[in-house]
Amino acid sequence: MNSRCIALFRILGFVFIFSFISCTNVVLPQGLSQLGFYGDSGSVIQTLEKKQKLSYTEHFMAGIAYKKNGDYKKAMYHFANSCFAQRQALTLTIYPQPVYRFVSRLSTRSSLYNDAVYEIAKGFMYYQEYSYVLKFIDLIKKEKTGVYRDAQILKSDALIQLKKFEQAKENIEETISQYDDVDSLVWLHLKLASLYEKQDNYLYAVQSYIKLLTISTKSWRSQIAAKRILQIKEKNPYIVLSPDDIIMVVEALYNTKNYSDIVSLDSTWDEFFDNAAIKYEFDSIRIKALCQLGKTGEIKQIYSQYKNSDFWDDCAAVIARTLWNSKKGEAISWVNKLAETTDDGLKKTALYYKALYSIYRKEKNSQPVDEFVANYPNDALSQELLWLYAKNNITNNKVAQYYLEKYYSMFGIKGKYADEVYFWLYILNSKENPEKAQTILYDLIAYRPDSAYSWIMLERRSPDYTVDHLSLDFSMAIQTLNFSTTLFTHAMLTYKERDEAKRLKRAALIKKSFSKVSELHYDKIPGLNEKLSLQDISKNNFVRIEHYFSIGYLEGINREFSVFASSSNNDVYIVSYLLGLRYNNYFVSAQALVQLLRRMNLTENIFLMPPDAINSLLPVPFEACLHGAAKKYAVQEPFICAVIKAESLFNPYAESSAGAVGLMQLMLPTAKDIAKKTGYGTITKDLLQEPCISIEMGTYYIAWLMKNLNNNITLVAAAYNAGIGNVLQWKQDSEDLFTISVPFAETKGYIERIKKFYYQYMLLYDIRK
Repeated sequence: MNSRCIALFRILGFVFIFSFISCTNVVLPQGLSQLGFYGDSGSVIQTLEKKQKLSYTEHFMAGIAYKKNGDYKKAMYHFANSCFAQRQALTLTIYPQPVYRFVSRLSTRSSLYNDAVYEIAKGFMYYQEYSYVLKFIDLIKKEKTGVYRDAQILKSDALIQLKKFEQAKENIEETISQYDDVDSLVWLHLKLASLYEKQDNYLYAVQSYIKLLTISTKSWRSQIAAKRILQIKEKNPYIVLSPDDIIMVVEALYNTKNYSDIVSLDSTWDEFFDNAAIKYEFDSIRIKALCQLGKTGEIKQIYSQYKNSDFWDDCAAVIARTLWNSKKGEAISWVNKLAETTDDGLKKTALYYKALYSIYRKEKNSQPVDEFVANYPNDALSQELLWLYAKNNITNNKVAQYYLEKYYSMFGIKGKYADEVYFWLYILNSKENPEKAQTILYDLIAYRPDSAYSWIMLERRSPDYTVDHLSLDFSMAIQTLNFSTTLFTHAMLTYKERDEAKRLKRAALIKKSFSKVSELHYDKIPGLNEKLSLQDISKNNFVRIEHYFSIGYLEGINREFSVFASSSNNDVYIVSYLLGLRYNNYFVSAQALVQLLRRMNLTENIFLMPPDAINSLLPVPFEACLHGAAKKYAVQEPFICAVIKAESLFNPYAESSAGAVGLMQLMLPTAKDIAKKTGYGTITKDLLQEPCISIEMGTYYIAWLMKNLNNNITLVAAAYNAGIGNVLQWKQDSEDLFTISVPFAETKGYIERIKKFYYQYMLLYDIRK
């Protein structure tokens, strides 16, 4: 048996079957979700072939697996047998007529009927049976779903192959009228434009591409539309584009990082602009593209064209902002060109970047920061500058404390950087002003329970408190409605007691006592056993989506959620969170709940959230693999879980722009080196996407770092992210100074997340025992 199968069976050996109150009476297959989500098609087929009889859901799962393997006839056999709740055909000739005769029978259709018929239609499209593709698709129920949309696109493709262009056009236009989500509309307009191109109707094609760009200029389809517009326009000069059309084209190209296409537009495009403001808007995008490409000469050339115009200073500001992240020295030279500006907004921009540049250069002169804060005391940028200047001077207690106190008095606990400010203020006040330090500590933990610094302080300060003393303080705080003390003592009691029943009892009391505080209404987050109230997703569609989760059909899940996603309700996030939790897709569940909390204006608060929400945010994924690797390499499971969450949010298919792969985001050369040392064998990118293999390799690496860094979790976290070589060069007198002094912002944030997740998992492991 190969390592891929071994890894998969290790996962499946420890599948937990949830017992829950379902929203429906449909009986779904148990234990197959992880096979579908995390196994390959060969493993799915091997598992299902062992069963004497398959349910319609399992037939569909088998159909997907055979399709992935390129065995379309077997796939269509299984899809046909997933069409009905009871009726199945043990023998079925895979030709259009007998398959159509079977699936069009009057019988009780399964919840997967539309999906199955669509997949059959796709199969016969592959075999060029275009007339039958139309007949199959006409069996699909007309409703606003992802599968119906995709079926209509397939129908139009078949009509095009049959040279029935007008019918194809009418079909796409009718489908467009039924959908209002961005993903569907962008795709459908792209198909319509493509159809017009096939008919050599380039004017209408361009109009369809323009319509696509009015919907979105940020998707990969927007990139296609923008490029095709330019290509068609070049060959068909009679086509007229409005200035607004051109702006959308260059915006789409810029948003999709096609900078060279923008700068290749020559001066002949200038003739389309008879309005100076719109011409400047076009040039500002060209300037930003030139900045990204480092074409200094061309930047200066366009800038010089605006001398003595109303856009002279705006142009310099655009250049400065665009260059800032990559070339701060060049950027500040453009900022200096704003010295004489009379525009209040640009004056602010200039002051801000000068202050930021002085911080970047670690200048001792605080005048640029002081000047900006004095002029814009309530601005969010003042928060940033005060914190960064204090951070730069953190080893100079007097200077650091002055700016931290200034932040504290101006912005308080609600400030963007308040958690770090309060953390360092606590440290600086703990000896000289213990009363103030305690107030700061209480507010930090009470108001910022989502911050890594709250969890670091809980871990450090919990030995200072007794359960009896905290319990008494909690009771008094509840009686006097002292919000900060109530939340602090509750959090500290939870951290010390490790008792879920007591946590929930106190949480209920807090909700009752502070019922008017909307930020504490965590009961708005639904649980697995609660009846759902959804606005856009009907009961039938919920049942169908739950079928997808039960067999790990991620393609179908993503397709349907792209249609139901809405800014006006939380249906998609609620269903993703709950069904992901129920069927062990840890990534889908956690990602959805993070979005749901944001949309509900709720802070992540482990001390007050319901158990299902906590289990979603902090699952113990792939337990068999986790237990085995932790025991083998003597690494704590909570630390492994913390790394998995920080690296991939439990997504085994995650891949970074740098090439790190899998749950624990290992670079392939690192994984190959580990495989050699452990005798594991050949490692490929695909194998690193296997959960158990990623956990095995990643845990070995953690153990090696622990051994070489004296089990210091701060240093180990930094080394996992930035390499042990860098960590050995970044020596500091304390962990706190090490973290704040790390030169890479990504690594600093990574250390903070690892420590937060580690302390959270330590707490939950104890509670779950």
